[in-house]
Amino acid sequence: MSPLLMRRRRLIPLLLLALLLAACSPFPSELKKQVQGQPSFAALRSKPSVYRHRPVMLGGTILYAKQRNRGTYLEVLEEELNAYDRPIPSDKTGGRFLVGTSSLLDLNVYGRGREITIIGQVVGAQPGRIGERPYTYPLIAATDIHLWREHVEDDHWKDPRVEWGWGHPGMDWGMGWPMMPPMTFW
Repeated sequence: MSPLLMRRRRLIPLLLLALLLAACSPFPSELKKQVQGQPSFAALRSKPSVYRHRPVMLGGTILYAKQRNRGTYLEVLEEELNAYDRPIPSDKTGGRFLVGTSSLLDLNVYGRGREITIIGQVVGAQPGRIGERPYTYPLIAATDIHLWREHVEDDHWKDPRVEWGWGHPGMDWGMGWPMMPPMTFW
């Protein structure tokens, strides 16, 4: 085999891997470069005015959404982001932050429990309340918002026959049937 063909065979998997890795985040690499070296959420929450006009990437779960005359405001429970910039559901959180956007978002889509990742600039602090307690929210003016798809549970795994080993995914009543009878309820 020629040396040129050997090099091409090695190069193709590397190119495919590079394309796959480039497609991991929903944000362009230029935007991600802007937020490199951003402050931690704890630092941002303690002194938002120090980081005013600083670009940041934050993510979490929407707790509340409200439309105003000039746009939409979202209250978000901050969560750590994974390698794909998606929030990692966890009991550990740094607190809450507010996201403001100049566009009117559909509140049925951007509703409670949905996961988002935003890139925006720190505007400052916004006083508010959580229950009866005063709370200072970091306020972020969003330039880009990515709403993540909802997690969909596969109903197949709810089938008790699968849970107890009576069949395999995709087999339904099929091939495992002659070995074990289908589950019946009286």
